[in-house]
Amino acid sequence: MLDMWNRAEHYRDLADECRRLATSTLSSQMKKRYLLMAKDYILLADVEEQAHASCTRRRLQKISRTPEPLT
Repeated sequence: MLDMWNRAEHYRDLADECRRLATSTLSSQMKKRYLLMAKDYILLADVEEQAHASCTRRRLQKISRTPEPLT
């Protein structure tokens, strides 16, 4: 699960880098390309976070359905 979270953070870092590159380039075509890449990385990060949340919900549901051991 942590891997999904790390991937989401990595994608957000890549998006930040693309936005930084977009501000430093002189080419309007490259600026648009970098901004599009940043948008795609944010989308990937969102998908990873949603997958992480879904896995966590399923794990919690499984735990709540497991009967407690008799002692």
